[in-house]
Amino acid sequence: MSDLVVVDTGVLQKANAPLANDAREISKFASRLRLLGRIRNGEFRVLISRKLMVEYRAQVREPRNDFVRSFFAVVDNPQTAVPNWCRWSGSIRSHAKKCRFPQEDYHVLRTAKCDLPSTILCEEHRMLVTDACIHRRLNVHVVDPTAR
Repeated sequence: MSDLVVVDTGVLQKANAPLANDAREISKFASRLRLLGRIRNGEFRVLISRKLMVEYRAQVREPRNDFVRSFFAVVDNPQTAVPNWCRWSGSIRSHAKKCRFPQEDYHVLRTAKCDLPSTILCEEHRMLVTDACIHRRLNVHVVDPTAR
């Protein structure tokens, strides 16, 4: 079975950017493309929600490369994407708040929260620093896909 992941919109946006001249950015860009390639190849199953799909479409209006196009093909296909929107109980909200998970990204956490372990792939520091706490309380990891 493939690992369950939620891709933060920021990762998708940065994967859609043209290749930069800065060596660090080229490396991070390549990491993002490798991630999207692994999703396309079925190594990861993408958890999606209606709210996250709306955000993807609003932030990435025109896919600029085949990796981003293939990501949208995966998340648009009910055979390859996993729709998930957990019931947002007071205890889950309380855990997110105690872990200082950014409130504006609760929809990402809500999409990731399911009965099985899952991972949020993001590059935003405010989300990444919550990994240990969120994992301990909700069984969801928060990982930077460009740090591997």
